[in-house]
Amino acid sequence: MKQNKKEWERTSSANGGIPVKHRVTPELRIMLASTGLIFILLLLTMVISNSLVMLGIRFGVITARRPGSPLLPFLIQSGIISICTGTVLTLVFGHLPLRPLNQLIRAIHDVAGGNFQTKIDLRHPKEFRDLSESFNQMTDELAGIEMLRSDFINNFSHEFRTPIMSILGFAGLLKKEDLSEDRKKEYLDIIISECRRLSDLSDNVLNLSKVESLTLLTDTEEFNAGEQVRESILMLEQKWNQKKISFDLEIEEVILTGNRSLLRQVWVNLIDNAVKFSPEGSSVSISVNKNGENFVFTIKDHGPGMDAGTCERIFDKFYQGDTSHATEGNGLGLSLVRRIVSLHRGTVAVKSQTGKGSIFIVTLPLK
Repeated sequence: MKQNKKEWERTSSANGGIPVKHRVTPELRIMLASTGLIFILLLLTMVISNSLVMLGIRFGVITARRPGSPLLPFLIQSGIISICTGTVLTLVFGHLPLRPLNQLIRAIHDVAGGNFQTKIDLRHPKEFRDLSESFNQMTDELAGIEMLRSDFINNFSHEFRTPIMSILGFAGLLKKEDLSEDRKKEYLDIIISECRRLSDLSDNVLNLSKVESLTLLTDTEEFNAGEQVRESILMLEQKWNQKKISFDLEIEEVILTGNRSLLRQVWVNLIDNAVKFSPEGSSVSISVNKNGENFVFTIKDHGPGMDAGTCERIFDKFYQGDTSHATEGNGLGLSLVRRIVSLHRGTVAVKSQTGKGSIFIVTLPLK
């Protein structure tokens, strides 16, 4: 019968001969290791102290006990030697079990000081090796979170500062008395546009913060996903009408179970992106169908497309493939899409090539 290092089997007469598995817990391992270390120290103390007593008797340092002589002086001398020997051995070998703990304490202080690149390498026993791996994984996660936090603050401040400075600048220009009516109207349109940009950014930040704090999906219901996609297209009618965008639709009536309001944000964001990056007079293809036990939403545009590097980062917060910021946006919409899809146990993927448009595919379990 094969036995694992952590487990062994024995047959108990109390349960009718049914094999019962027993696990060696980490606490038991540590207790056994500690007991073994204490036993080794006691054994070394006994051997070395007895050897020292024998040497002391040989060189006349310790008076050998003769028959009829008092036992107490000899016991005191032997006891002092044993105590001194045990103390020295404890000082020499006692720090060995504490070395991993000291290393861990120093590493914790480094992490508390903000150094998330700290790593530890504890080999023995196995529990310390597991602790080492968990600690290093934690610091990797903390380093990633710190990078995201730094990027979020930098990008967030930039995205807010730009429209605010624009509003302040054009509001100051409006105070000039020699402005023509056309100029005033132009400046007011810019201010309105920048205010709308700030409003959209605030909404996206709030929505993203809300869904990122969710760990369990609530308010789920069955609804017609095909109908919801058509409603989302109509919500953006003004935008695609302005660019004379046409739609090539292949929408099936698929009943999906999920959070209706959150999934509407997915379709609206993806359709809005397709319209935004599509050239005037082009078309956008949307398909909704059922594939086995999954719901599949696909949207394809004929925009500028993206290279491989942009595709890898397109779902990151505040990342924008259009570095010139020639198109409206704040880089939060696709992050919101990915988080909502993830909450529904689904996936979202992008296929794109520069100059050949982009395809976004959302796959969700039907139930």
